[in-house]
Amino acid sequence: MRNLKNNNSSTWRGTLSVRNRLILIIIITVSLYSLLYIASIIPLSADEITSLMEEAEKILREKYTIMDIFLNNFMISLLMFIPLAGPFIGGYAIYFTGRLIGALSVSTGVPSILLISMTIITFYGFIEFLAYGTAFTESIVFTYSIFKKKSRIESRWLIISIAAVAILLLIAATIEYMLIQFFGQIYPNLEELPAKI
Repeated sequence: MRNLKNNNSSTWRGTLSVRNRLILIIIITVSLYSLLYIASIIPLSADEITSLMEEAEKILREKYTIMDIFLNNFMISLLMFIPLAGPFIGGYAIYFTGRLIGALSVSTGVPSILLISMTIITFYGFIEFLAYGTAFTESIVFTYSIFKKKSRIESRWLIISIAAVAILLLIAATIEYMLIQFFGQIYPNLEELPAKI
């Protein structure tokens, strides 16, 4: 009976165990992919498709370096770390990406689930979302630790999480850049694709 009381009183020590943290990261990563897919299948108006395809053309036209890709994604991830507001900011970013995929799906006739799957198969998308899942998780846990007045204990994990996200996104950016270069050689006018669809 005494042991049970001790266990109950020590449920929250100001931080999650590594095991529980990893489980939460996986759950949130899957949830983010679900949000991406749901956003991609929401019907779009003709004006929305035109606007989103123009955005896609603008993105494809740019000549990005590994650091450009990394910094763009890392800045988004840093916003996700913000206590309380981070998940909402990140959620909107994922939602907008899903809408963009939806526009590409409608324009090309390729199912959005296949477009999303391609980012997983080529691995860079999976690594990116794992990084975002880590940022979401830390934002939620850190916010909870603030309410529990244990933020100083959780601060160590905040720094570790930011470093881990940076490493993951740098790996993802390198793979994405290599894929862009590869497909750029196969299809030199890749940036003109949205305009031709």
